[in-house]
Amino acid sequence: MRFNGLELTEESIQKTRQLFADISLACIEEVECGKVRVNDPESYFAWRKEEAKEVMEGKADHTLTFLQRAYYVQTGESVALLP
Repeated sequence: MRFNGLELTEESIQKTRQLFADISLACIEEVECGKVRVNDPESYFAWRKEEAKEVMEGKADHTLTFLQRAYYVQTGESVALLP
């Protein structure tokens, strides 16, 4: 997979997948500890868990957000999206 002229490594892709999955699971923790409120916690938890699972399966690898983050994970450089 290439982004911004760089071949992204499998290691960078896996780290980025794990980062995105961790963010989804951290959202659940925020609700569980009372930091954030949602109308239907059980549905929210199911949605976030499914989101984490799909990210780990690579279903978000094609998104600009994912590619930008994987590039950052690999290079330490941010890609400007707007001039």
